[in-house]
Amino acid sequence: MELLEPKKLNFAETLNDALTIGVKNAPSIMAAVALWLVTIWIPYLNVGTTIAITLLPAELAKGSVINPLEIFDSKYRRCMGEFLLTSILQIMGIYAAMLFLFIPGIVLALSWSLAYYYLLEKGKNPIEALRASNTATYGSKWTMFFISLIFGTAALIVTWLLNGICALIGVKIITILVMLAVVILIASISMALKASYWRQLKDNAE
Repeated sequence: MELLEPKKLNFAETLNDALTIGVKNAPSIMAAVALWLVTIWIPYLNVGTTIAITLLPAELAKGSVINPLEIFDSKYRRCMGEFLLTSILQIMGIYAAMLFLFIPGIVLALSWSLAYYYLLEKGKNPIEALRASNTATYGSKWTMFFISLIFGTAALIVTWLLNGICALIGVKIITILVMLAVVILIASISMALKASYWRQLKDNAE
């Protein structure tokens, strides 16, 4: 039986997804993050909402507009142990890799970037989730790195330009509203990028 070539991340498709998904879901993501911040002080509930925020890209990848109230779904609290164990394994592994002059740590961070999604969406245990993420991202890590670099640079430039324009206008409330809108849009597109990674690569580890 002939093995299928794993799908590689498509640069243009990822950017298109980021804009389409990110802009469409910006209000919902803002509401979800606001609800998370408001309830972050509530023990036990805050663990579930934090997991939900982390896993938002997997929900975004499904294509529909997310419901902000879904962050309170009990399914997120049920996977608390697996989530925390995955986090510990990631932190330990990436920290150890960073000792070898940083680049291995960056590579490992990209390799394991889909682990949380495999944990909840595919029902894998922490070790399986890390291994699946590593398999799924094989051959796409350079693309992921350059997309992140381009997006980060563009976000900084846009923020700097808009901040400069607002400074020339000199109206404080306008500056606050514009910067808030920029932060929300940047956060939404950042999550949408991760959603696109997941949508394109998740089947590589099946």
